[in-house]
Amino acid sequence: MGERLYRSQGVIIKRIDVGEADRIVTILTPQGKIEATARGVRKTTSKLAGHLELLSVCQLQLAQGRSRDVITQSVAIDRFAPLQSSLLRMAAGYYVAELTDVLVGDEDAASPTFVALTDTLQALCTASQIDMVVHWYTLALCDAIGYRPQLVECAVCGATLDQRADRWSHTQGGMLCADCHRSDPHALTISLALFKLLRFVQREPVAQVMHVVQPADVHTQGYQLMRQWIRRVHERPLRAADFFDDVRRQHAS
Repeated sequence: MGERLYRSQGVIIKRIDVGEADRIVTILTPQGKIEATARGVRKTTSKLAGHLELLSVCQLQLAQGRSRDVITQSVAIDRFAPLQSSLLRMAAGYYVAELTDVLVGDEDAASPTFVALTDTLQALCTASQIDMVVHWYTLALCDAIGYRPQLVECAVCGATLDQRADRWSHTQGGMLCADCHRSDPHALTISLALFKLLRFVQREPVAQVMHVVQPADVHTQGYQLMRQWIRRVHERPLRAADFFDDVRRQHAS
């Protein structure tokens, strides 16, 4: 019986070289996250070479295998070329790709994440405020996988939050109102500016946030907070975070 073939569109979010010329590729598709083998892709004569680049959307044909499917054909639909011409945009792209890989499980329904990721990569190509796009995707991804932090209502009592709210609780699930902040003695105190930024980013589409200017120190606080939140799901630190942070500092200076 011949191999069972199927087609899918997907974003390449991770690649690992194996053997002399093969590569294991992690792909986020609208149906879910998959790992597939690209045989001989590192050979100069490979027809797949150039069509399985990291951070590109591809139309794929795969053959089902026993342990891992095999990519038999691939055509790059969008390579998001501006990401390759800017170190900051590229570093942000690597960061959101690793976020996707570590947070999205093989069993997760990936359609909302696929849409959010492609929207984010497109936004990173033109956004004047890269940090805002990355914050937007982080919150959109947490929402898609069921870890949406509470930023509108108190995570303990459900009361509508106002400007007096200044405590963030990882264990309770988000912001605490002024009456409940003692429920978690380890809750973090955050600035009103960061609280407003997170609420705005969680509420609006990426097109509305990608050009909004915010102070650099607020962005830094936002990254620290959200990375601690992410560790609830994925305990290991993000490898792309240090590279992204270094590039952000170089760009700011």
